[in-house]
Amino acid sequence: MKFESAVEYLKSFVSYESALNYQYDEKNFNLQKLRDFLDDYGIDYSAVKYVHVGGSKGKGSVSTMIANYLYESGENVGLFTSPYILDIRECFWVQGELISEDDFAIYVEELKAYIDGIGGCELTYFELLTVLVLAYFRDMGVEYAVLEVGLGGRLDSTNIVVPELSILTTVEKEHSSILGESLEEILSEKLGIVKEGVPFLLGYQSDEVKGIVKREIGTRDEMFFVDEMDGIGDFEVSGGSLVQEKNAAIAFAAIKILFDEVDLDAFDLVLKNFSMLGHFDIRDVDGKTVVFDMAHTILSMENLIKSLEKKFPGKKFVFLLSILRDKQVDELLSMVFAFADRVIFTSIDIERGLSAKELKGNRDAKFIENPKKAYEASLEFLSENEVLVVTGSHYLLKDFL
Repeated sequence: MKFESAVEYLKSFVSYESALNYQYDEKNFNLQKLRDFLDDYGIDYSAVKYVHVGGSKGKGSVSTMIANYLYESGENVGLFTSPYILDIRECFWVQGELISEDDFAIYVEELKAYIDGIGGCELTYFELLTVLVLAYFRDMGVEYAVLEVGLGGRLDSTNIVVPELSILTTVEKEHSSILGESLEEILSEKLGIVKEGVPFLLGYQSDEVKGIVKREIGTRDEMFFVDEMDGIGDFEVSGGSLVQEKNAAIAFAAIKILFDEVDLDAFDLVLKNFSMLGHFDIRDVDGKTVVFDMAHTILSMENLIKSLEKKFPGKKFVFLLSILRDKQVDELLSMVFAFADRVIFTSIDIERGLSAKELKGNRDAKFIENPKKAYEASLEFLSENEVLVVTGSHYLLKDFL
């Protein structure tokens, strides 16, 4: 089996990543089925020490910072973040390296042979991806694995592990059609990763979220609030994104809880070298400045705008964006139009996507349905004093990066 065929086979299973409406319940996401499958397939994942990271925004960055610190500290570490941007192998990170295409194909081929042998499988694409990641971590002798929650928490496939530490980064309203319309409903799902006797770190939250958390799970000795911990200062992160400074503080707090002390030299090295595809990702494209960022919530858009102001004082900003229909579209666009000098809408061709024409409505903006043409046109007419900002969804960034 070749790499491309392996990816195609894995994606032939049911995937909810781009779907708009479905029942987020035990019928579609049965963790016991996943546990049974792993047991029958012979994947013992219990020997690894896990750090489990959920939230609405920042969970990928926090996960990456923690994994990079563990690597710099000499641990054999694996990292599972999702969704990937360009290459499915991004989900298979061990010791700073991605799995090879040949090895990925071998893992999928072995999985296919097993599934064919038992006459089929009811697991989803993401659940099978989790199976492959856990198998790879086992075979690579991973001691610590940092797992980013895919969606929600309670029914996410990563929630089969019992971690050393559970973390909830900033939470806000998102995936409302799936997780619930209220913050209470959304938090109820995300707090599903909290386990009795396992330390739990709560990242920077609104007072409303803090209050809900305290009502939902009460107070306990092993619960930590990052903004109430001693010795958690300000951090300067490579790239100049303000949101990453908060993520760095959460990562620092997590390491402190895990090990009592933090190797400041190692942590400083992590922050100096930190970069993530599509996270305040600044590129020079034919002598013009382009910022790619996956902002798709109110807080993440607010942080993006503040970071742009800090990084590019005196510049004007052209936003090329598309937003999924299950996001807070009107609120996000109000923020963009209050800040941007020009706005260009384009489309994402998935069920959850809005067309460029739908997004424009009566707004004073241009729209070009085809993302490639929209990007080329945006670059062509970008002046020397302007920065192009491509944002709104990781699905949009995939097309360009």
